[in-house]
Amino acid sequence: MKNIPKPRRLISLFTMLLACAGVMAAGDIAVARNNDQGKGPSDNKGQQQAAKHKHNDKNGHDALGEKLKQNGKHDVGKFGNRTVMAEVQNGKVKNMSASDLPAKRVKSKMKMASLDGGIIPVAAGGGFQLAQYGGYTDYYYGFCFDDGYDFTCYWYLASEVNYLDYTWEDYSPYYNY
Repeated sequence: MKNIPKPRRLISLFTMLLACAGVMAAGDIAVARNNDQGKGPSDNKGQQQAAKHKHNDKNGHDALGEKLKQNGKHDVGKFGNRTVMAEVQNGKVKNMSASDLPAKRVKSKMKMASLDGGIIPVAAGGGFQLAQYGGYTDYYYGFCFDDGYDFTCYWYLASEVNYLDYTWEDYSPYYNY
């Protein structure tokens, strides 16, 4: 620092002090976050509820297969001892049911089930971006069933669901019915 002019030395010193203060502040925040030892805040009813349930996300498109092109009610799987049915009309899923359980309609911008065999890399603006996260504005639509023990959602692309005629809630894995 002897060869650097005095005003530049002060700027360099100030920059180093500012950087050190930022690192120390970040360390304090990280320590404060971890003081709960993984228990989280005491008002975490949704997380406790979700922990009791086994969550399953299924690819509805794969479950229906070619039946997506055929109008009618189609068997897509089992939920416990219940048969899960999808009602298809004009190439789109209109509704789903699992015997006596009502379906909860949810939507998410995040891919919840592998709808195409994996995450698609997208070149956007010269950079590498995952289609699942950045800049992807379309929704995935799910029909979810809950029997008190298991929570299973069948997910579809927007183009495969009649979503305009219904209300869809934002999906949260920490739901609270």
